[in-house]
Amino acid sequence: MSDDRIIDFNELKNKVKDSDVDKFEQYIYNLYFSVMDGKMSMAEFSRKIFDYMKDNDISQEKFMKIQKQFMERYGMDTEEVEKQLRNFGIDPSTAGFMSNNTSSKVSTEDLESFKKSAGFYEKYGEKIQPKSCITTFIKNDLNDINVIIDQEKIMLCSDKKINLMDSELNEFLLEYKNMFNKKIKVVMCETTNKYDY
Repeated sequence: MSDDRIIDFNELKNKVKDSDVDKFEQYIYNLYFSVMDGKMSMAEFSRKIFDYMKDNDISQEKFMKIQKQFMERYGMDTEEVEKQLRNFGIDPSTAGFMSNNTSSKVSTEDLESFKKSAGFYEKYGEKIQPKSCITTFIKNDLNDINVIIDQEKIMLCSDKKINLMDSELNEFLLEYKNMFNKKIKVVMCETTNKYDY
């Protein structure tokens, strides 16, 4: 008997049809408009995605394929998205939906982790503001400072007292201030304490 007659049911189950993508697209749009109208939080949005997978008996592998086809339908390069995720320190192979993880179902651990994350964002989401900041450091004989730049605000963080007579620090602040042609706000976090919690 030839191998080409053997049917791989997993492959058939994970095969994506245009109707799967159409159904997912409609579902996503409905969720999106609920979020935009303020009827649903982002945590609920994420939870609904997991519910969609569960209710439609969609494996993680199939969901990843649906998502990929959905993104390609709108001209998004999934490889570029994965590259950008890596640039943000997110490994797509372990992040869930973008991964090439071939397990047929979302694991209990993944669901628990997601529920904890969703619960956190549900509780504190209105207070949390995602920001894009630049970080650098100044390390010399006078200072050992982590610098966090958020537009016109600069935070100087050090385990020790910050020496403001440091010419490297002053040159850095002046150069950054000159970019805006107005005053910048400098926040100093000196003699900081760190601990594992």
